Amino acid sequence: MVEYIPVLLNITMAVMLVIGIILTLVGLPGNLLIVLAAVSYGWHEDFAHLTYGSLLTLAGLWLSGELMDFLASIMGAKKERASGKATAAAFLGAITGGIVGTGILPIIGTIIGSIVGGFSASYYVEYKYAKDKEKALQVAKGVVKGQLLGMLIKFVIAISMSVAIIYKLWF
Repeated sequence: MVEYIPVLLNITMAVMLVIGIILTLVGLPGNLLIVLAAVSYGWHEDFAHLTYGSLLTLAGLWLSGELMDFLASIMGAKKERASGKATAAAFLGAITGGIVGTGILPIIGTIIGSIVGGFSASYYVEYKYAKDKEKALQVAKGVVKGQLLGMLIKFVIAISMSVAIIYKLWF
């Protein structure tokens, strides 16, 4: 039985990577799961294959993905010359919408809620101050485009981290 433990560990790690990719794809913290699974694997095998350096690189990728996701929404709003208040509202609306959406329909509701929340909040605030429906609509569309770009970036990072981890696994 002992000789099967490394194989079972690698299979478990591969399953965790797939779950992490799927979670990232639906807007949940899958990249964090990937990093934590890698740290657990590294700790279990005394950091022989997943070394401290590779784990720090993975953590850096995760953090940069989170930052790029955050900045993409803001840049989408700013590209349409949104007010600072509309940009802040988009951020808060996306978080609130994601939480509410998760409560209504886990996983897919998170994405829908985040997009609807960011769109609605940015539209409302921009319209409230600018009194221009067209500008408010353009700002809200810019926010959604930024959110989708951020999700794509994080998905690509999830795939990249998973490939790097699989390359390092002992099989």
